[in-house]
Amino acid sequence: MSLVKGITEVKKLTKHRLICESIKSDILNGTYPPGSKIPPETELTVRFKASRMTVNRAIKELQMAGYVRRTRGSGTYVLSRKVSEPRLLAIMVPCIPATGIYNRLVRSIEETAFSLGYSIILCNADYSFTKAESYIRELIKHGVSGIFFSPIFTEASTNKCMRENRRIARLFVENRIPFLCIDSVLENFPTQNYVVPDNEAAAYKLMSHAISLGHKKCVFIHTILNSSSRLRIKGAKRALSDHGINSNQMKLIKLTNFLTMKATHARNMIKKGITLIYSIDDLIALQIINFLKDLDINIPSDFSLLSHDDLDFAKSIGLTTVHQDLEKEGEEAVHAMHRLLNGEITNIRQLLPSRVVLRKTLGSPPIQ
Repeated sequence: MSLVKGITEVKKLTKHRLICESIKSDILNGTYPPGSKIPPETELTVRFKASRMTVNRAIKELQMAGYVRRTRGSGTYVLSRKVSEPRLLAIMVPCIPATGIYNRLVRSIEETAFSLGYSIILCNADYSFTKAESYIRELIKHGVSGIFFSPIFTEASTNKCMRENRRIARLFVENRIPFLCIDSVLENFPTQNYVVPDNEAAAYKLMSHAISLGHKKCVFIHTILNSSSRLRIKGAKRALSDHGINSNQMKLIKLTNFLTMKATHARNMIKKGITLIYSIDDLIALQIINFLKDLDINIPSDFSLLSHDDLDFAKSIGLTTVHQDLEKEGEEAVHAMHRLLNGEITNIRQLLPSRVVLRKTLGSPPIQ
């Protein structure tokens, strides 16, 4: 198992975490002993050159971590803390690619968990259910407090992957380890907690905007169909249906099949009135753009292109996509787990809103 490194460089901390860590340091070194009051928020805003909202957020994190208590009308007092081993959480993701959403999401979870006094173990399943189970057995031995779990999907059949993910989830339940799904939910598994983007709602908004420009037929390019992918398909089809267009006007095509398509086939799609390509994510969208460029087919004059994730390169290539606030997702997931572990809640099912980012890859359909 690889241990995610803690925060070692102040420049990487967000403003509220810098304030949080500074006050925490003063508490631990005795500058603010147990029972004493920390400076009021107005004084801290001047000291750290920060807004009242930022300071308030930092103090809330200290409160959640058990360093202080806030008394209305009196102030914020330092609590007595027993020295103990850091609480241990784990993150299990299908893979850690060089690019994609997991880098930012994992980073956010690690930073937020660290600020609340947790240690984090990162488990890279490498798309292997066997490896995932091996990690789980080790985590049980190490007395892990909770697990952030992103369901694993491979080239195996969707139904088989769903069965394997439910089997993993049952291991958590049987060993009384609280788990919280991130990125995507566990389908047909009632006893789960999750903090995930609202993929269906985002896809509905994105497709609705394309329809408003006149697009009526599209192809949906995908690789592995995990629950997030299927929810995006569901949202896009619902948008078509709600706008009076038969949802069958959206055809599903695997990326491998699309990338072996000849130029004549692609141009025949245009002749048949297919004017829109919906990519399951930005990494696939980039492959689509490069492939069509080699075929001398242009975006958006021949095809418009939609996607999801809003990765770092999306803006530079003008990709119309859905932005997911991964930092917010990580923070919300950790705070939800913290509340689960402290018995404040027994279940959480939180869908986070995303926003459509309109750029040049989406235009009006070409005149037939």
